Amino acid sequence: MANLTIKTTQNIEIDFLAASLGDRILAFMIDMAIKIIYIIAVFFMFSRINLGQYGESVSVIVWMLFSLPVIFYSLFFEVATQGLTPGKKVLKIKVVKIDGYQATFLDYFVRWILRVLDIVASTGVVAIISIIFTKNSQRLGDILGGTTVISTKENVSLSASIYQEVEAEYVPKIPQVIKLSDTDIGVIKDILNRYLDNKDFMLIKSLAMKLEAELGIDKTDLAINNEDFIRLILKDYNHFTGRE
Repeated sequence: MANLTIKTTQNIEIDFLAASLGDRILAFMIDMAIKIIYIIAVFFMFSRINLGQYGESVSVIVWMLFSLPVIFYSLFFEVATQGLTPGKKVLKIKVVKIDGYQATFLDYFVRWILRVLDIVASTGVVAIISIIFTKNSQRLGDILGGTTVISTKENVSLSASIYQEVEAEYVPKIPQVIKLSDTDIGVIKDILNRYLDNKDFMLIKSLAMKLEAELGIDKTDLAINNEDFIRLILKDYNHFTGRE
């Protein structure tokens, strides 16, 4: 699997593993199996109902309505679960933006609409060739959507809690943290966990410096080290957002 470097909104570079072609194909097959099971169930249900008695137009409309979950399957799940489908979740792979973690609806929509060319019209050949020969392992939908698919098997879960308990009487020391987003805090927590695992002092120092610049503060005024500074930012953010 290829290494990918994603630059976050805090201008911090984090390395990920691109999802292998095999994992992506297997995830696709799992999702396809789910859709086939759904189609069989719907067909079995309607085989017991004589829709013809209501007219051909009604029958067509009903079939079209029940086909929508199949048509919008990947778009719905990727938007609702931030880059996952049931197949991707099983294989522990995830759609992310090349410039950060959080893709938008438009990004997912571009990936979805280009499946017609990437996968359907070419029976997957275009997607496979594109994934193999592009730097960031992207199919055409990924290239135009600015996304790729990464493996989360060896990374801290992006859905891990970014919150910590804060005492009711706690007085925050860095009110500027309200400038940050949940996505930013998720990235910060992820980097902190990486530091704790590997004791990469340059990584935590770089993060602290970026946050100082972003928030317009000087941590020397707080008389704390880089790790405690990051923990304080997380704690103050939790206080202001009311997340427990």
